Amino acid sequence: MSIKSLSIVAAAVLAFCAGAAQAVTTNGFANGGFELAPTVGDPPGGPIFFADSWLAAPTGNFAMRSSDARTGSYSALVSAPNGFGGSTLFQNSVDHGRLAELTAANVGDTPVLSFWAKGDVSTTGNVLFSLRYLAGNGGILGNSGNVFFQNQINTREWTKIEFQGAAIPANTKAVFLEMNTAVGPLLDNRLNAVLIDDIYLGLASAAPIPEPETYALMLLGLAGVCAVARRRRAAA
Repeated sequence: MSIKSLSIVAAAVLAFCAGAAQAVTTNGFANGGFELAPTVGDPPGGPIFFADSWLAAPTGNFAMRSSDARTGSYSALVSAPNGFGGSTLFQNSVDHGRLAELTAANVGDTPVLSFWAKGDVSTTGNVLFSLRYLAGNGGILGNSGNVFFQNQINTREWTKIEFQGAAIPANTKAVFLEMNTAVGPLLDNRLNAVLIDDIYLGLASAAPIPEPETYALMLLGLAGVCAVARRRRAAA
């Protein structure tokens, strides 16, 4: 192999390592499949942890785990089966999910939120989500507003819902997701019940970057190979 070829290989290896460090993502929310049972006690008179890291607002129609799952054993069910009500689930990734705070490395990222859903909200209902970026004191730095998706789902099969989030602003420490369904009177014998599963927010999470010594050793080895190749060319 020529010295020029070795140089190209070295550049490609370094570019690959740098690209690999940037390509890794992690879920911004904990227990996105609702597989884990609650591990946190319910605060008196407050929200109810119906699954690990996920809370149900005390609206009279609590979100709950369902065995009708897309993957695994459980999904989340938001339902107002008697009409004239709502059902809400939510998570603060740090306070409820116990995940690490976001850092300056996440600023400017535009994460994609995805989840799977199926169900029906009757002719008088709706189902929606809201994605927010929070400061350390809980202040809202960014808000998607209410995003409705009742027209994208049905009762027969799971449908994947995707949403492109806005750029994460500076000082963001946590992400917050709220999902809820609301309904008026139930008509035509149609239920108000929506199943949610496999929630994923793709936050950038750089892979472990090799120590400078690792790069130095790699380059030293390539330099040695180049030197051997140069001597062989000179002797030829």
